[in-house]
Amino acid sequence: MPRRVTAQVIDRKDRVLKFLKEHGEVPTSALVKELGLTHSQAFYVLRLLLKEGKVREIKRGKVAYWALAEQSE
Repeated sequence: MPRRVTAQVIDRKDRVLKFLKEHGEVPTSALVKELGLTHSQAFYVLRLLLKEGKVREIKRGKVAYWALAEQSE
């Protein structure tokens, strides 16, 4: 995991936020498939966005779903 935010990471964050805005609540696997990210890339970006308060995680069993946080909608 990179310790500094690169242009690639910023681009991925923007793409994830746009995807969530368009599709609502989605599982991690949908982000991986639709955005062409590896699972670790998607998870890293989602954790950054979670820490920033831009997304929220919804656990359903073993599957994590992601949605925009209320204040960023």
